[in-house]
Amino acid sequence: MNPTQRHARFPLGVRPTPLHRAIRLREDASLLLKRDDLTGFGLAGNKARPLEFLMADALARGCDVVVTGGAPASNFAGACAHAAYIAGLDCEVLVASGPASSMPLQLARACDASVRPVECDRSAVDDAIQTRAGELESQGRRPYAVPRGGATAVGALGFADAAVEVRAQLDDLGIDPSRATIVLPVGSGASLAGFMAGSAAMEIDWRVVGVSVSRPSAQMTAQVMSLSTGCSSLMGTSPAPPGAFTLVDCSQDSDALEGDGGGARLMRESEGILLDPHYGVPAFDVAMQLHATDREPVVLWQTGGLPAAIEFVGVSDSRVMGRQ
Repeated sequence: MNPTQRHARFPLGVRPTPLHRAIRLREDASLLLKRDDLTGFGLAGNKARPLEFLMADALARGCDVVVTGGAPASNFAGACAHAAYIAGLDCEVLVASGPASSMPLQLARACDASVRPVECDRSAVDDAIQTRAGELESQGRRPYAVPRGGATAVGALGFADAAVEVRAQLDDLGIDPSRATIVLPVGSGASLAGFMAGSAAMEIDWRVVGVSVSRPSAQMTAQVMSLSTGCSSLMGTSPAPPGAFTLVDCSQDSDALEGDGGGARLMRESEGILLDPHYGVPAFDVAMQLHATDREPVVLWQTGGLPAAIEFVGVSDSRVMGRQ
């Protein structure tokens, strides 16, 4: 049984997303790609998963406006505004200091969201979201506050469901799921937290590697464990034990625009997939370093991030060519 099914979901994406072998990257068929870039909802990629539960929760609570935020290029912020629009809810997006003309913010405005700059860096945006939600409530509105990346126990349900989904796909491929290694990029921590909650609910002991791109590993580990425990509580299942996942700290070098773009170019030219520089490239680099075989594969979660991936194409190519 899928323990997330007891919770309401507002349909947005198309599931299951494909799981296929990257045969041109690894001829031994030891690398599998989980294609959450193909969820089918706008530019959301894997963000569609938590947003289905978050929008359902907002509607169940009788809310009339969603308040979220992030960095100027936050894919989640744009996707959240899009989801709120589809759900018939107003939306305010609080944007940390920086240029406000990114593709996700253009999408948010196209969905009639109010895009409001705030004088803080992205680490303080969650506090600003709570403050703005309080202001709206005092004005008679019914706000639903969504922190960066949808990092709540409710949002984590999206990847608890994803854990059940990928296990079934591995079974269909004749692969023992407990022998697979799952590689997930980690920003806010909600995806990894939900995945661990789902794994614990199924009592499956596969190897899970999170690639932290925005926060030091110690801070992120605590965040993931807290969210995962909260998600398990919602599902009424046992929580994941400490040490159930490995976290690789790429927070100091996650901006792949400073690199040569080799991973992004290799993925694009071999598999036809666009990697975003902030999440996709670091996770790809980690996955390619892990030992795997066709019966003990690495599953690399391709999360999406298409706006940043498209912008990165020209930059990475020009820098690589400049070295030749």
